[in-house]
Amino acid sequence: MTRPYELVVLSASSSDELAAAARGLARFLAGRPSLPLAAVAGSLVHDRPRLPHRLALVARDCADAARRLQAPAARETHIGHATTAERPLAFLFPGVGDHYAGMAAGLYRSEPLFRSALDHCAEVLINQLGRDLREILYPENREAAPPADGPHGRLDLARLLGRDERSGELDRTATAQPLVFAVEYALARFLMGAGIRPTALAGYSLGEYVAACAAEVLAPEDALELVARRAKLIETAPEGAMVAVMLGADHLADHLDGELSLSAADGPRLSVVGGRITAVERLERRLAAEGVASLRLPTRHAFHTAMLEPFEEAMRELAAGFPLRPPTIPLLSNVTGTWLTEAQATSPEYWAQHMSRTVRFEDELAELWRLPAPILVEVGAGRTLGTLVQQHPGRRPDGTILSTLPTTAARDSDVAGVLTALGRLWVEGVDVNWPALFPDGPRERLPHFVFEGDQAETKR
Repeated sequence: MTRPYELVVLSASSSDELAAAARGLARFLAGRPSLPLAAVAGSLVHDRPRLPHRLALVARDCADAARRLQAPAARETHIGHATTAERPLAFLFPGVGDHYAGMAAGLYRSEPLFRSALDHCAEVLINQLGRDLREILYPENREAAPPADGPHGRLDLARLLGRDERSGELDRTATAQPLVFAVEYALARFLMGAGIRPTALAGYSLGEYVAACAAEVLAPEDALELVARRAKLIETAPEGAMVAVMLGADHLADHLDGELSLSAADGPRLSVVGGRITAVERLERRLAAEGVASLRLPTRHAFHTAMLEPFEEAMRELAAGFPLRPPTIPLLSNVTGTWLTEAQATSPEYWAQHMSRTVRFEDELAELWRLPAPILVEVGAGRTLGTLVQQHPGRRPDGTILSTLPTTAARDSDVAGVLTALGRLWVEGVDVNWPALFPDGPRERLPHFVFEGDQAETKR
């Protein structure tokens, strides 16, 4: 399988040597535009020493790589100094919402590990979905349609919580939730196969199930079946409404009554409230009278509210039908906002409560920002969680926030996004399993003068 993009990395003992190597490699590539970039990229990771001053970029071909190397200050080129200190690294898994037809299609075409993991998920889910999710995700002769989520980086909390109101089979809760689980799980498998091993995990709403699977609380096959059956259960819930409110959870307490629930606590000035339609309308009028901004979310169900409590017993029975194990990687809880205990992870009662309790993501982020110099990677489509991470008041200046899959479905941009994340991780000092990314393939022997800077080039 051929990648539409390649990851090009350089390292040197000093920043001056790195800049000289970049200039030398740029000149070499500019003079050989027809040279396969994959052969050059493979040679750089296998034949060059891994030194502390590092550069990484993603390019389509040698001419593209040369152009980027000649402008190292450009946004798409990442330069840094890797330290020997091991930094905590967390995977963050989004909920449903930023998915779209064609999501991760480039990875599916070009990365065998991602493809095999997604194929396995699709085959496991056929009995639950009644069809192959690959037919829904990658329909033939159809351009991938981006989600209608407005400007880049905008929060869409209804979709994050699991709303199912976009048209078509792709966006029915019973289809969307197992589909998103499958893509995020396959992406996590790919990243871990590339040597990226998280030391902490967190997920938003449905995303906590992916995190639990990555932590081996659930076997992948069991997690897929549980998620699919849970989604079918949620589809039977009565009609409700949700509203995003520009108030923190503490300031919302006086606005809640027996018909309203705090669905999500996402920040000091951002919450989501859900409940019966008439109750939400009453809240909106009160907020407007007080001059508090709010936004009705386009959902027919009130996720993570008391309206789903009648379904807890059914969910408890579902969860009891699967082996639940203690997490092998520390995992944060939506329900408590802190680290999931072994007792909680292995209790069907916890997973029943998870469906109707508040998503305490603000508290989870506070726990992550207490880690020293954390690297937080959003493993899924979009940047909704990354935006919440950036806006959190506990954000540390020494932290790093990375995305992987794009929000929109530009062709093959998912490959570029994931390779960019891998490049940035390597620049930050994270070990990458290069043989997994560049298995047996052609290599281009690069002459020494390429890396010896301007003086060596002048002598030639």
